[in-house]
Amino acid sequence: MILMQNLSKSFSHSRFYKKSKSKVKAVENVSLSINEGSCFTLLGQSGSGKSTLGKILLGIEKPDAGEVLFDGIDVHNTTTKERKMLQKSLQVVFQDCHSAVNPKLKVRDIIAEPILVYEKLDGSEIEERVGELLKMVGLSEEDMMKYPQQFSGGQLQRITIARAISTKPRLIVLDESVNSLDVLVQISILKLLKRLQRELKLTYFFITHDLHVARLFADEIAVMHKGRIVEHLRVDELEQAKHEGTKALLNSQLKIDCIHNSLDLKEDLEL
Repeated sequence: MILMQNLSKSFSHSRFYKKSKSKVKAVENVSLSINEGSCFTLLGQSGSGKSTLGKILLGIEKPDAGEVLFDGIDVHNTTTKERKMLQKSLQVVFQDCHSAVNPKLKVRDIIAEPILVYEKLDGSEIEERVGELLKMVGLSEEDMMKYPQQFSGGQLQRITIARAISTKPRLIVLDESVNSLDVLVQISILKLLKRLQRELKLTYFFITHDLHVARLFADEIAVMHKGRIVEHLRVDELEQAKHEGTKALLNSQLKIDCIHNSLDLKEDLEL
C-alpha cells in the first residue's frame, strides 16, 4: 500500500532569527512499507523526526531525496487527478485538536468541509451525513450545531476523527493523537480508533513517543532515533530491543499502572 524509499529531509538551522548554512537532518535515509489494514506505529522521542516523516507521507513536506509510493503513485509527483485522489485517501488527526479546527465554525461545517470537496450534497444530505459520522465516533446528532469551545478535549478529538473519516480514506496518519488527553480518555479514543479500523477497513500510521500506548495499539513498531529508523519490531519483541534509542524509551517511560501492566486493556482494544 505505502512504500517509503530512501527518504531524507534536512532543515536550515536558525539562530537569532537568521538562517545559517548548517543543516539539521530531520529524516535520514528512511525506508518503510505499510501494509493495508495494519496499524503501523512510528515510535521515537521528541525531535527524532517522526512528525516530519508523517508530513512527508501526507505530501505536506517534500523530501530532499527518496520517494513515497501510494499504490505505485509517487505522492510528490502527481497529476491533478492523482493529487485529488490522494488527498481523499490520506487523512490526518493531529495532537492538538483545538488548533486543528476553526473555533468560529459549527461542528456541522467542520466535518462537512472535506466532504464538499469531493461530493455535491444539498443541506439535508450534508446534515444526514454529518449526523451519521458523529454517531460513529460516539457523539450525538445534536452536537453538529455546537461550536468547538463547547466540547472537552476528548470530545473534540472525536470530532476531528469524524472529519478524518468523512472522505472514506484508506489511510489515516495519527500524529500523537492521544498524547494531550488524560489516561482514561486515551483508552476510550484508542478503542474508538480500533473499532473504526475494523468497520471501515482503515490503515493507520500511528506516530507516538509513548511506548505504552504503542504497545496497546500497534501491530508492528519502527523506532526512530535522530532521523533514522534504528529498529523494526513486533510488539512482543520490544524487551529484546538492542538500540540505545529504544532502550532509552523502555527505561524512561514509567506510566500509570493501568496502562503499563494491563493486558485486559490490550484485549479490550480488540473487542
